[in-house]
Amino acid sequence: MATESTHFNNWPNAAGFQVEAEQREPVELKVTGKFPSAAAGTLLRTGPSSYKAGKMRLSHWFDGFTQVYRFQLIEQPDGSCKVMFNSRRQVDAQLEKARQTGRLEGFTFGQKRDPCVGFFGKLKAMFEPGTDGLPNELNIGVTIRPSTRGADGELEARTDSATSKILDSETLEPIGLSDQTKLHPDLVGPLSCAHAQLDPANGDSYNYNLHLGLVATYRVFRTSAQTGETDIIATFTGVPKYVHSFMLTENYVVLCLWTAQYTSLKLLWERNLLDAINPFDPKVKAQWFVIDRKGGRGLVKQFESPAMFCFHTINAFEQTQGNGSTGIIADLIEYPTLDVLHKLYYDNLVSNSAGAKAWAGTTRGDQSRPRIARYHLSNISNAQSWNAAKDKAVVTERVVYIDGNAIGELPTMHPDFKTKQHRYVYGICDRGLSSFSDGIAKTDMQTQQTTYWSRDKHTPGEAIFVVDPRRPDHEDGGWLLSCVLDGELGTSYLLCLDAATMTEVARAEGDASWGIGFHGTHVPGRL
Repeated sequence: MATESTHFNNWPNAAGFQVEAEQREPVELKVTGKFPSAAAGTLLRTGPSSYKAGKMRLSHWFDGFTQVYRFQLIEQPDGSCKVMFNSRRQVDAQLEKARQTGRLEGFTFGQKRDPCVGFFGKLKAMFEPGTDGLPNELNIGVTIRPSTRGADGELEARTDSATSKILDSETLEPIGLSDQTKLHPDLVGPLSCAHAQLDPANGDSYNYNLHLGLVATYRVFRTSAQTGETDIIATFTGVPKYVHSFMLTENYVVLCLWTAQYTSLKLLWERNLLDAINPFDPKVKAQWFVIDRKGGRGLVKQFESPAMFCFHTINAFEQTQGNGSTGIIADLIEYPTLDVLHKLYYDNLVSNSAGAKAWAGTTRGDQSRPRIARYHLSNISNAQSWNAAKDKAVVTERVVYIDGNAIGELPTMHPDFKTKQHRYVYGICDRGLSSFSDGIAKTDMQTQQTTYWSRDKHTPGEAIFVVDPRRPDHEDGGWLLSCVLDGELGTSYLLCLDAATMTEVARAEGDASWGIGFHGTHVPGRL
């Protein structure tokens, strides 16, 4: 391991980007403090754990070899929880191929390609069936949750494609693949959204499918939690864009196409999304599509706003306006350009890599820092089904813009406030102290003030909110669970914070590092 002096700002994080260990059999972790009984259940985490395989080096964090982590928080007689832990790599077959050949096959987010591969070979790779291959060959692991197929004992991992991976919920073994044509025969496009949205009232799942024909077609669909049936609630054409998340309100789907347009031909040639995305153009406005998800009106209204980019939305909710119509308030994490996509190459993130200092104190560094933005979409309930021939998009502007160096990415919030007016947003922040994240932030949307938890040389991952039933009247009444890398020791621990005070109440320590990954979910009770 490199010495501390070789790491950016003496904040080592390299152990969290190249993880060699897995723990297939559950082991009990040493706990300091007390995990509250409200946290009992299973915490799942997924994302890249390594980027090196023999002579093969992956270039972008989004293409890292996936590993899944499982924490069972088991309630004890004294009101605390013990923590059992296991993990498993998800792409053993892909790793072995990479070690033997020094190449990475298939479609990726940002991996540079062999220029000797011809056009028709790339064409074939782009349009191969999404479920062609073994489950441990396809690198799918941006989000994870219990399977929507209704099968007990199964988990579902997703990325920004129409293909998902099925895992055993106890062993974490990849056991199958699925694609959206199994939900509905018209969902034929290769691209979709890693962050499907769930209706908090009935558990119905919403997503979109993007078909890259001569004209790009978006199909927004709903899968019933009760029947398992899928129906398409809106279909419209538009420019193909990279969209990683969207929003629900009580009655609507809100899908915004950011200023991240890509060209189908570039997708074929480069076989990765990032190189196919056009350079950021401040003249290309963001397009907002509002879809009625209960009344059968389909697409009802379009808006446009100044150019920007977003990975993660926060929440959206409806408000009655002065004229009696319904408006929508939409909150998201915003970037002024696409520079953040390029910051996320391993050479910029890993603390002892050559490029770790490249973004510090630069214009691109500032543009790759997240902000919180709030938009107002007006007069929704008065609208009828959208008529593309005569209706025109309405201009909307930001009504709130929180621009501070402690604003957090990978936003989470109290789950009971989804689709409702909310106050608090949590995320991991980058205040320039490390080459990745250096704290967990809590932003108050009323006061626009941010507080945070931080420990020197400790790198946190996404914080998952777990509700405390003893504090039902407090939106911040709950606990935050985050996997944290101790950069000095090179080991990781599960951290539990009080979401109200942002103070530590417990940690469960591992004896190795865990991957600095993407997303997770907490499931109460046993899976």
